[in-house]
This record gives sequence, structure tokens and C-alpha cells, in this order.
Amino acid sequence: MASRVKVVVPPGSGSSVNGPYPESLVDVQGTLYFATTLVDRSAVLWRSNGTEAGTVPVKSFPPAAVGDPRMTGLVPVGNKVFFRLEDPGTGRELWISDGTGAGTHLVKDVTPGPEGTRFAFTAAQSGQLTFIREWAFAPGNPQVEVWRSNGTAAGTVQVANFGTLGKLHSPSMLGNTLLFFLETPDTGTSLWRLDGTEAGPLHLGTFGPLATDRYTSFEVGNARLFFVNTPGQGTDLWRTDGTPAGTSWVKKLDAQAVPITQTGFAGNLGLFLLMDGPNTEVWKTDGTPGGTVRLETFGKFVQLLGALNTSVYLYSMDPSTKRLRIESVSLAGGGKTSVTTLPNPYADQEDAYPGVQRIATSGGKLYFSVAIGTSGPAPREVSLWASNGTAAGTVQLSHTLSTSDEYASPLFPTGTGPVIFVASKSGSGIEPWFTQGSAATTGQLAEIRPGVGSSNPDGFTRIGNRIYFRAADDTNSFQLWSMPASFSCPAGLAEAK
Repeated sequence: MASRVKVVVPPGSGSSVNGPYPESLVDVQGTLYFATTLVDRSAVLWRSNGTEAGTVPVKSFPPAAVGDPRMTGLVPVGNKVFFRLEDPGTGRELWISDGTGAGTHLVKDVTPGPEGTRFAFTAAQSGQLTFIREWAFAPGNPQVEVWRSNGTAAGTVQVANFGTLGKLHSPSMLGNTLLFFLETPDTGTSLWRLDGTEAGPLHLGTFGPLATDRYTSFEVGNARLFFVNTPGQGTDLWRTDGTPAGTSWVKKLDAQAVPITQTGFAGNLGLFLLMDGPNTEVWKTDGTPGGTVRLETFGKFVQLLGALNTSVYLYSMDPSTKRLRIESVSLAGGGKTSVTTLPNPYADQEDAYPGVQRIATSGGKLYFSVAIGTSGPAPREVSLWASNGTAAGTVQLSHTLSTSDEYASPLFPTGTGPVIFVASKSGSGIEPWFTQGSAATTGQLAEIRPGVGSSNPDGFTRIGNRIYFRAADDTNSFQLWSMPASFSCPAGLAEAK
């Protein structure tokens, strides 16, 4: 089901989870582009159509005394790809490629000389690349500049210079609009936008302490929502659609509560949590005052697991029993219900506290991995669970996910129903598996590295009807692998043990 596309890292380079390996996989109008940086700091930009013959180096860069990774930050813009590359003479600067060696070149030495540019944010906008540069103009207070590039030196220009006006927070794209905050201790936090045209930056408002380095903003409908937390006045929810008229106060949430850095979604609704002393409040919002509602309050710390149908699911850990409890509330409000409590076979052991490691939603089910802790950084066991929101429908699919403190098993929804994860079975290492939420539909995708060695697959990226990823195989290096995005579960699958 899964097969190697091509050897792109020299055999014998090693299978450490720290690489080297194919990275920064991106989709450029249906063609896969990715980078490799080897241990000698040589680097290669690749493109691939998914076949061995069609996976070719675009441009190679010889070894150099530079940082790791040398090539990173691939961003598709039209039929070209921008990337950042570090060279001794220029430092880390912006490059572009049209997929040919001749068409791959340095765009501009934005920070002249070997110092290199600090790219705080990059994104495609209106057929060009927009990036935010932070320059250490003053110690601890960098100068913030916004640039735009069409891929040429002459067309790479600064469109805004905010000087040392404030500390940059939470740059993000809302459709084709760039939004970001600048925080200053004296004047509060200002919200700015650039729309990708020749027009300069537009100031959308100034707020009190925003703490956007801790509190997540999130997109609902055509707006980005964010929290303003004012000491002594509580937390307010604001929204912006990128225009002055569309930047407005939504609702005062609570006089005392503060947001938790965790948000989720239920269809077209945003979900978020507030902490009010020892209590956790669960909220939903559609971005309007009337549609921003507190659903329920828990007298303990709970976290979001996700939403299914008309319910929101949350989990909490009981420190006295060392077990995870799953509960639900209705999206209509109230209806607090205990779903189930997960077993912990190590509950009698010291530091064996469970915690949720990764979460995914696919095919009407919630998938989550649970790690049982130890006194060290590595968990003693990691298990995969699936739930349809009922006690009977909450099942353990595997208890052999990666227990490395450097590599957590990914959960990757294929977009066609199955979820990819990694686990081991008796006599083998960590390999790619898939599931549709039951033991009968859980099986191994491939034994990429036969024997007790682990392939440690990661970096799953879907492009068209295929999923690409990296995996350590019989070359004793990480190579580029792929599999169909759509597949049926074969009969007679062996459950991961």
C-alpha cells in the first residue's frame, strides 16, 4: 500500500529522528517540492510528480559552514516556490525557484552581508510573497518591517516600517489579508492589516493588554476572533474582518476569567475555554454577541477533545486515581454528561499520570493518543483511542505507539475516512498503521524497515490523490515514501499489539 518514491538521502546517513530527511513538503500546483539538508550542510531542492523518474533535484548547494537546517520555509506562490537558504556570504536569505536549476536563484540579500535576515512570518498574498522581517535595531526591541516580493531583486520592497513601535504578535492570514498585533507597554496593543495591494498598512485599533503570546486567536466565518484581557476588568471577545468597520467588540465574557490557550471548532462555530479560579468555562461563538454563549462550567480543569454532531467533548485527569475522564456538554447549552473513564494499568506506579498527546477528527469519530508519564521526559506507554461519543463506542485501538521523548506518533486524517498513525507489533519497530476507528479496520500500512528497527514515519502531506511522507528504510536513511489517499481496509487485519 505504501512504497518508496526515491532514494533522496544518501544511504547510511542514519535513522535518527533528527534527520537528515526530506522536509518542508509543499504542493506547487500539483507538484511536490521538498528540501534535504545533509550532515555536511549540503542542501538540495527537489521536485516530484510522485514517480521515481519524476523525482529530480532542482538545484544542489555544496557543503558549507552554516546552520541546520540550511534550506527551509518553502512557500508556494503561483507556479513557483520561495524558500530560505543560508549561505556563508549572505546568511539566511530569500530564494525562489520555477522548478529549473537556471530559474532557482537568490531573490535579494535583504540584510546585506553574512548576518542574514530574520523572517518572522512568510505567506503568499496576491500572487507575491509577503514577509515580516525583524531586525535587531535595538537590543531586546527589534525593528518590525513588512516586505513584499515578486521574486526579483527590484520587486522585493519594503511596504511598511514600524520601527521599534512594539513587539510583534500573532501574524496570520485571513483570506488574502495579513493581520498582526504590535504590543507596547505604554500604549497597549495595536492591530494592523495589509491587504496585498499597493496601499500601505491600515491601523484597525488599539487595545489594552492582549497577551497574544499566550492567548490564541482563531478564525470563525470571515473573521478572526481574539481576546482582550484587562486587569481588574476581565476578558472581552473581539472580532475583525480586516476592515475598520468590521473590527468590533463582541462581548464581555467574564469579570475574572482568563482564556486558556486552546480553541476548537464545531462546524461553523468556534469553541474556547476560560479559567475562572478553579473552574473551567466552556464557550461557543459564531462571532456575534448573541451567538457567543457559555455552554457549561466545570469545577475543575478540563481541556477540549473535540466536537461531534451536537456535543462538545472534554477530558480531565483525576490526580487521585490517575485516570482520564471524558465528559460532554450540549452545543445547545448544559447537558453535562460523563461519557467514560479510561483505564490506567500503571495507576499504582509513581508519576504514571496520563495526558492526551495528539487529537484528530475523521469520519464522525474523535481520535486521540494518551501518554502515561514517568519521572523522566519519555512516557512509559502511549495508546490510541477512538470515540463516537459513547462509552461503548470509546475503544482502545493500540497501546504500542512511540514512547520516544523526541518523536510522538502522528495522527493524520487522510481526508477519505481512515486516520494514519504509527505503532509497533511484536518483533517489529515503529511503522505506519491506519484505522477507521475499530479493531476490524485497524492494520499496518507497510513494514518499511523489516525487523526490530523503526521507520519513524512523519511529515505526512496530501497532494492530490497521494499522501507523501518520510520514513527510515533499508537504506538506513530517511527517504521519500508515498501511498494512495483513498484505500479500502483489507480483510483479516492484525490489530496492533
